[in-house]
Amino acid sequence: MLDVSRDRVPTNETLEWLAGAMTILGFNELQLYVEHAFTYADHEDVWREASALTPGDLRWLDRVCEANGVDLVANLNCFGHMERWLSHERYRNLAECPDGAPNLFGAGKMRPGCLAPTPANATFAVALAREMAAAVRHRRIHIGGDEPFELGEGVSAQEVAERGRSAVYVEHLCRIIEPLIADGHEVMFWADQLRQDRDLIPKIPMGAVPVVWNYEAPSETGWEAMLPPELIERLGLPEDPHLGFESHARLLADADVPFWVAPGTGSWNSLIGRNRNAAANIADAAAVGAANQSPGLLLTDWGDNGHFQPLAVSLPSMARAGAAAMGHPTSDPAQVADKVEAVLGCDPGIGALIDRLGHIGEDLGMTAINSSPIFVVLCHTGLPGFGEPDPEALAAGLETLAVAQERFNEPIGGPRGPIVAAEMQAACQLAEIGLRRLGIQHGLDVEAPTASEVNEAAKAQRSAWLLSSRPGGLDDSINKLNR
Repeated sequence: MLDVSRDRVPTNETLEWLAGAMTILGFNELQLYVEHAFTYADHEDVWREASALTPGDLRWLDRVCEANGVDLVANLNCFGHMERWLSHERYRNLAECPDGAPNLFGAGKMRPGCLAPTPANATFAVALAREMAAAVRHRRIHIGGDEPFELGEGVSAQEVAERGRSAVYVEHLCRIIEPLIADGHEVMFWADQLRQDRDLIPKIPMGAVPVVWNYEAPSETGWEAMLPPELIERLGLPEDPHLGFESHARLLADADVPFWVAPGTGSWNSLIGRNRNAAANIADAAAVGAANQSPGLLLTDWGDNGHFQPLAVSLPSMARAGAAAMGHPTSDPAQVADKVEAVLGCDPGIGALIDRLGHIGEDLGMTAINSSPIFVVLCHTGLPGFGEPDPEALAAGLETLAVAQERFNEPIGGPRGPIVAAEMQAACQLAEIGLRRLGIQHGLDVEAPTASEVNEAAKAQRSAWLLSSRPGGLDDSINKLNR
């Protein structure tokens, strides 16, 4: 599952390449996660600036995927994560909290992001789903439904007070799912709201498929203690999320309900990856999925906070997930590097270098949930980050980035070599600035990045972006560097 709604929409050339890469890596299904980046009829004000995918694009990609033995499956969010819709005055009245809700991640208010759980909004969501589904042949569809943070804070406040937040949530979800099942679809949805309340599970209709997502590797320590209790509740986290998929899927497994597992590439909020965490997260998902006879594993490649990372950063995790899902997990970095190089058709050593870059942020001795400390300090995302960087590890990271930038300044071979080299060079430039800024923040002896260097890195990111992605969303992404 590739996020195409957090600013970065790939060109058709990139999507065609991705379909071929998926075949090499062992994948048989592609989902493009859409919030607003699809040209819905009569909703042009939402997608006008996004370089959105058209029905014709999806029909073309469907044929390309079929030629590569891959199924293209429609994927959209139509409950939570509707910020791009609700920012327009025309749609504001559909929001649970039209004027915003208390911010779970800091001071002030969050912008409206969740649709109110009303029958009219369910009808609206079903219409969007049907419109997208008409452009592809596969009868499976993913309707999202995750993280309805504001639910119960506005329009539905009284109903939630009387019946409970979970009951209101699942009732609205069923309003969306049931008409699509009646249409003949198998309907996937994110299962995060089913992690705490086992009474909800019997209410999910036959033909609906819960997808259990978790993007942190199993650990012995309870990282959830770093989060505010209100955020834990709204995320729907189990009481022991640090155990990994065992805890996130527990209630569904106990109820003997089939579910998919969804680990992550770890690329988002990182610039250059979180590959050690991603490898353990993927292995955990595959093991729990196999133990529970899960029908599928859906590797997610999100684009939170501007989608700065290029697709090449995700390739080591894609290689690991493809192997693990087929029952052949690998812990050998050389095998992963070989797979990456096979996909890129590039020179030897490039795969290992891309994989090694993904360890820099994890070697610092810090903790950052769903992100890398390098990215957090660069883009001021407000994501939790804890601890202080180890001076020697930071210096080693800067040295690795210098080596990588020098290597990506040279030809790397392969038909996409120039694109990959430019994208990785830009990612490394930004990561170096973030790493140096992190060192300055913690009083280490590193050179502070200058405004000129930040501008040059932003310029390189712009140029590289346009080699593989459409222009819509680029300004929005780059502006996050200036926050």
